[in-house]
Amino acid sequence: MKKFKVWLAHSPIASALKIGVGAALVYLIDNVASFNLGPAWTAVVISIVTVLINFVNSEDKRYGVTNVSS
Repeated sequence: MKKFKVWLAHSPIASALKIGVGAALVYLIDNVASFNLGPAWTAVVISIVTVLINFVNSEDKRYGVTNVSS
């Protein structure tokens, strides 16, 4: 798991993957639950999801999180 967290924190491919996952989640929310998010809100939610993934990753030091207990 630690190797995966390091990869998520430092790989450009992982960054693209996180953005893709955020976009997929927003698409799912918008189409399945019919929240009818506008394009601007969709972009905001995608950005927030990506930042949250980085924030909870203890290997990603950009946000000041150094130890997350599970």
